Order: sequence, then structure tokens, then C-alpha cells
Amino acid sequence: MTEPNSSGMSSGVKRNAFSVLMASAKKSKPSYVEPTSDSAPGSHASFRDALAPLVQNPENAVKSGEVIKYTNDYVLIRDKFPKASVHLLILPRDPTRTKLHPFQALCPHVSKVIGTEEFYDQMSKVVRDCEEVAINQLEQQHRRKFTTEDLKVGIHSAPSMSNLHIHVISVDNYSEKLKNKKHYNTFNTPFFVSFDELRSITSDDERIKNGPVYCARIANTSDLICWRCDKNFENQFKKLKDHLEEEFKLWKKEKAVT
Repeated sequence: MTEPNSSGMSSGVKRNAFSVLMASAKKSKPSYVEPTSDSAPGSHASFRDALAPLVQNPENAVKSGEVIKYTNDYVLIRDKFPKASVHLLILPRDPTRTKLHPFQALCPHVSKVIGTEEFYDQMSKVVRDCEEVAINQLEQQHRRKFTTEDLKVGIHSAPSMSNLHIHVISVDNYSEKLKNKKHYNTFNTPFFVSFDELRSITSDDERIKNGPVYCARIANTSDLICWRCDKNFENQFKKLKDHLEEEFKLWKKEKAVT
């Protein structure tokens, strides 16, 4: 989930983003050691904490359809501002981790929190289950056959929400809620960290060493690169948006009819 008013990557895109940012970004203090503190009062704080009621009392949002399923360990919800045709969020319910940055909550080689490797393994099983839910939703929407290759699962290196959450999102980037460059780049640049990468990532990673300001620059300054054909639209979001609609049609056409 990203703020209402904010905004398939090739290896070449990743290298370009880091080479530009490493040359320009000033070093900042590491920012992923302590749990996230409670936000100050105000509308921004209210938005950042909007996931907390769903973590604490998911049963209250089942009837509305926002909560798809929940257990003692996690809640699976529909993102209110989906950036693709299917966009779900996994909300881990462990009270000792829900306010941690994802790097501290999920990365065994980064976190100083005891039991992080076991927690990652636990969430791996949850991710596999939730991928099946996302695939079912894709198939119901588009009447085509899909696999996990049509999904991306991961976290934002500088999350906009206070509570720990994992994105399960289709690769199509096709949604009316995808409204600007930042929206697109938060899922199609190294700002987005795949769930599988979290297991092996270390404190030497530039996103961890340089903190959230550095990560934000990745989303804000990287060129707009099509997720399917790698065409570079630079800063021309409107042209990319029109192109994404064509790519969406081609992507669906490739899939077998169910």
C-alpha cells in the first residue's frame, strides 16, 4: 500500500539505478536497527498506522471484503490502492516484529533480533499460500491460466506504512491507481526487494547502509523502464502508462484460456 497522493525488472535496470545513486547520494547513518517508533499525531500518522487495526482485529474487516483471510500468524488483505490488477498485502501479526523495518524483521544476515531466520522460514510458508490466493484472483479476473511467474512478492526498502507488510502483486502494473512515476518505480526498481532476496541480503547492501533517503531516491530518480520490453520512457509517465495498457493486452493474450 502506498500513500494516496504519492507514487519483471532486468538486471541492467538495477545496475543503472545503483550506479547513478551511488555517485550522487551522500552517506547517511544506518536506519534499520531499531523498531519504528509510533508516528506523531496528524493525518500522515493516521495513514502510516492504517494497517494496525487490521493486524489487531482482522475479523472486523472480513464482511467488507478488505480482509481475505487471517490466522494467528498473519492477515491477508486487498491493497486499498492496488498498483496492478491483483495486489495483496500479507500482514504478519507477531507483536514483536510488526513495527520493525522489513530488513530487521525478515533478514537473517542483517537483523539483531533473535529468531529472525525462523521467522523468515515461517513467512516463506505463508507467502506460498498467499501466492495461490493471488493466482486464483488473477484467473478469476482474466479467465486465463497464471503461475507464480506472473507475481512479484517482496517489500519496499522505505515503507510508507508503519506495520510490517509484504506485497503480493501481479506483474502487469495495470491499475487506475497507478498514477505517477513513484508509484511505478516503487515496484520496478531496486526500491522493491524480493522476498527471496531478503534471506541472503547483508548489511553491505547500499539500501541498508545508506538508509531510507537513499532508497527514496531510487524510486524518485530512476528512469521509467517497461517491465516487459525494457523500453526506457525516462520521465514520461503518460507515455509509459499508455504503453502499459498495450503490454497488458499482450501479456494476457499469451496466457492459455481457462
